[in-house]
Amino acid sequence: MGQNVWKFLRLEDGTYAVYHRGKRLAEGIAAEWREKEFCVRWGFCDEECSEIIRQLDASGECTLVL
Repeated sequence: MGQNVWKFLRLEDGTYAVYHRGKRLAEGIAAEWREKEFCVRWGFCDEECSEIIRQLDASGECTLVL
């Protein structure tokens, strides 16, 4: 079984994209909806969500290997 890799990216237009195991799950997520999307749709809530957003704000991407 392959690694459980999640990648979150800030796109050039300021929206966000989410990939899981190399497959795009969503793109065009507006900044005001990112926390809700990350938590409700994919289960990354509370401290996990805060860390994803911190990395996105700092570098434009976040990769999680679970």
